[in-house]
Amino acid sequence: MIELKPNQPRWRQVHAIMRVRIRTGIYKPGDRIPSIVAIIEEFGIANATAQKVMRALRADGLIHTEPGMGSFVTEPEEPQESAPQ
Repeated sequence: MIELKPNQPRWRQVHAIMRVRIRTGIYKPGDRIPSIVAIIEEFGIANATAQKVMRALRADGLIHTEPGMGSFVTEPEEPQESAPQ
């Protein structure tokens, strides 16, 4: 179990760790990320806290959830080229 700092909100710490894992390629686009149960076990957090982490990752656009399938890392957005004027 990963030790979290007592003086910071636990969901923010787990959210930051998951973001780093996605940004550094530990979880690559298209990869299924750990389930809520796995996150609860790894970080020793409550179900509501793990749910909050997942909502924040979805809000960041880093993951998408497919009901009955799990949550997956999204493809990074391609930079939009501006049309010549």
